[in-house]
Amino acid sequence: MANDNGPIPPAEQLAQELAKLRRNFLERFPGRMSSLSGEWQRLNAGGWTRDSARAFHHSIHGLVGTAGSMGLPATSAAARRLEQRVAALADSDQPPGDEAGGEVEALLGDLAAAAAAERQNHEPEAGGDGGRAASSSFEPRNLIVVVETGGPFARELALQLGHFGFDLQMIEKLDELDSRGVARSPSAVILDLSSPAGDQDGPRAAARVRASLGDEVPLVFVSNRSDIEARLDAVRAGCRGYFVKPVNFSEIVTTLDRITRSEPEPYRILIIDDEADAAAYHAASLEAAGLRAVILTDPFEVISQLVEFQPDVILADVYMPGCSGPELAAVIRQEEAFVGIPIVFLSRETDRMKQIAALGEGGDDFFTKPVSPDELVAAVVARAQRGRRLRQFMEHDGLTGLYSHSRIIDQLEAALRRADRREGKLAVAMLDIDGFKLVNDTHGHLVGDQVLKALAHLLRQRLRLSDVLGRYGGDEYLVVLPDTDAAAALAKMDDIRRNFAAVEHDTGRRSFTVTLSGGVAEFPEAASVHELIARADEALYRAKREGRNRIVAAEGEG
Repeated sequence: MANDNGPIPPAEQLAQELAKLRRNFLERFPGRMSSLSGEWQRLNAGGWTRDSARAFHHSIHGLVGTAGSMGLPATSAAARRLEQRVAALADSDQPPGDEAGGEVEALLGDLAAAAAAERQNHEPEAGGDGGRAASSSFEPRNLIVVVETGGPFARELALQLGHFGFDLQMIEKLDELDSRGVARSPSAVILDLSSPAGDQDGPRAAARVRASLGDEVPLVFVSNRSDIEARLDAVRAGCRGYFVKPVNFSEIVTTLDRITRSEPEPYRILIIDDEADAAAYHAASLEAAGLRAVILTDPFEVISQLVEFQPDVILADVYMPGCSGPELAAVIRQEEAFVGIPIVFLSRETDRMKQIAALGEGGDDFFTKPVSPDELVAAVVARAQRGRRLRQFMEHDGLTGLYSHSRIIDQLEAALRRADRREGKLAVAMLDIDGFKLVNDTHGHLVGDQVLKALAHLLRQRLRLSDVLGRYGGDEYLVVLPDTDAAAALAKMDDIRRNFAAVEHDTGRRSFTVTLSGGVAEFPEAASVHELIARADEALYRAKREGRNRIVAAEGEG
């Protein structure tokens, strides 16, 4: 990196990267203040309980460390004063009186003012951002703590991981994990054993990190050593990733993407039983164990529920008016999309031959009512685990881990039904890597695969958990954004476009960058899955015709 006066010194370059992170934090701060103020208003409007007050206190507590780590002393001090005042109120079941409430209101105002003042102090000079447009709002989900001195590795890591949407905090010494603290619970810690901060001894350094941050924090080691002894030490220290310098940053991103993915959502169980009380009992047993259950008393509504709810297991009564359980199973098995869903029958039927006959129609298991909650939960969870694992292979693209073409269409169909029922918005984006054939021809298909995976990692990290991602085909990706209009989707996709264009892809000899183009369409302007995809695809090709490296909304949208 250089300017008109020559190369930028390493320390200054790192300072610039950290200043950028600080500015991003301050730009998002008004949104966090709005959330805090809204939470306080809800507390005072009749929502005060000890638990809700403690949750409010916890929200403020996180700001104290974050602002301090970002080098914002006034903001940190204001947050600390607010935290201390709220802490004194949080152990009471009664809301504060007018005087105490007024103090909190005033302290909230002080915090907002302190952040606004420090934001003004840290505004970049005109032109200091290289002419790049400000990115749309984004709240990183995953904090990565990097323990390393301010060397080239730390600078490049901060730059590359920032593009992918990770939030980074640099710690120069292991001792500072206690004294300085981290902004919030980290999703992973990267420990550079080759730097003085790493202290060379992996197991001992890992023990010190866990003593400060807890036993569950995932650790990633970076080292100069590639010998089996060093790798064995890493395994014994519970390390989740081990990299030898010089590091391929795309491999670190792949590892972080894997270990920071959110916990899988609860298993979804569809209960089909015309006896509402029995269905409610089974639903309560399953939900008490952390599963999600939906009750259907009319078997003729099953297809719409299969599409929208997408159950992991179907729990069906055998004897129902109008349609028996085995008949329903046979109907479900006619649809290829539902062939892999386990079906468990529940009935008072004790005749073993009739039970076997029911299984022959497409069932996977049979339980005689009444069944104990523990037995029911164990059986359902076992079936759900195997079913979801099988669908993971069947429904996801093997290279990127995103939904396959057919499955992303199913997901879009389900999202469209929900949006239609709720009279809500839904946006769809079609993304395509610019000049991808040239990447393969120039660097080879292995490097091309690396680029495809990099875009998948970036999308997962920078989009919401509620957004749905799929590999539509080749180098095309389909993104489904519930509760989002075309304008918001356009801004988000443009933010992703800018960050992807800055990602460096390593060939082993040199690095290169590549861009993407995209098209956006929205419901209800497009009223069907086919029309949504067609309009997004047309906008994508218009972006290509207009010069590539851009995101375009469908005609009349955005």
